[in-house]
Amino acid sequence: MLEEFDHSHQAVIVGILRKGDTVQGLNLSLDELERLLDTLGYEVVARLIQYKEVKTAKYKIGKGKVEELHALLESSGAKLVVFDEDLSPTQARNLQEKLKLDITDRCGVILDIFSDHARTHEAKLQVQLAKLEYGLSRLKRQWTHLHRQKGGHGLRGGEGETQLEVDRRMARKSMQVIREKLKKIQQQREVQKRGRARFFKVAIVGYTNSGKSTLLNRMCEAEVLVQDKLFATLDPTTRIIKPEEKPSILFSDTVGFIKKLPHQLVASFRSTFEQIQDADLLLHVVDVSDPEFKERIKDTQVVLKDLELDAIPRQLVLNKIDKIPKNSLQLKLTQSVYPEAILISARDDLGIEDLKNKIYSRFEDQLSEKTIEVSLGCESILEEIYELTKVVHSHYENDRIVMSFRGATRDINHLVDLLAKNNALLECRDGLVE
Repeated sequence: MLEEFDHSHQAVIVGILRKGDTVQGLNLSLDELERLLDTLGYEVVARLIQYKEVKTAKYKIGKGKVEELHALLESSGAKLVVFDEDLSPTQARNLQEKLKLDITDRCGVILDIFSDHARTHEAKLQVQLAKLEYGLSRLKRQWTHLHRQKGGHGLRGGEGETQLEVDRRMARKSMQVIREKLKKIQQQREVQKRGRARFFKVAIVGYTNSGKSTLLNRMCEAEVLVQDKLFATLDPTTRIIKPEEKPSILFSDTVGFIKKLPHQLVASFRSTFEQIQDADLLLHVVDVSDPEFKERIKDTQVVLKDLELDAIPRQLVLNKIDKIPKNSLQLKLTQSVYPEAILISARDDLGIEDLKNKIYSRFEDQLSEKTIEVSLGCESILEEIYELTKVVHSHYENDRIVMSFRGATRDINHLVDLLAKNNALLECRDGLVE
């Protein structure tokens, strides 16, 4: 992890071209790493690329490249080296001893960004857990007194623990405490989930900084934080939309994806990703103005597959068309390659109605219409009917109420069953009252 940093700090980034990789792909990954460091206030002054994989575990790169890196650091004055892939604790330590400055990797950078951007209690706990998991194997021998400590009072001469063992035990204990706290938060969320179970749910997913939060604001007239930074928002945000003559839908914005998303974060933010798991539809938002947007699509698909969420129906949404000239060849080619995609500009409110209609049409086959006759005295259930469906007609008839409504089939079945269990349902038929 990075220590407290000065915004004037400069960094050198290191990439490795492995078998099957392309120079272009590696440079794209380094471009992204540069943006990540910019989010933390670092300026990347140089890049170093190991053009072939070396069979050495000591430094991750060959000894010749280490010397080249040392010279590059001296000439640039940079005080930080960041590798674009995971370093083992031993490799980080060897490099730090050799170069006499801070060494970290992509995972450490992302964890620091998450730490800076976490706002809710749950997000902060998730980041703490990820940091502890990341740092547990990286605990360094920072003490010179690593001989066995003598046993404390009540011990008969047995050897105590090394300082390193004490630190690891305390880290594991802290991790257990955090997991228990997150478990309690998860139990509270289960109660909320039961209340939302009968709504249609749409999760907005995609690469970080693709415009997901801006889209949520447009769709639901919300006021979610929007910034032109990677991982500007970490906490899932859920808003409801209640259109006329349409079923209510819950929209959830989720944490952005990225290449090589650290497995510590995937594990720690499992509860956050459950927002996606419970969705009936995923809106896969892509920044179509990004020259590498096709790669971004693939990256998101890989993350969804890793999370075992790739079976959920998806709607591709190509955002930021305001940055592409109208009727340009680029736009036409994009439409031909992705004919099922909806093209929008969330910022300029372009294509939003088309997107809403597309979402509604996907749920049409899950809607039904009913007319019921119920006895008086079931007001609480009637209130739920108004909450979950669109009531088209309602009137009193002698000692009963006649209602016609339209909504999600699962909601209507739930309501009809509830009325039957309360002995309030007198008649139920398909369709609306004339």
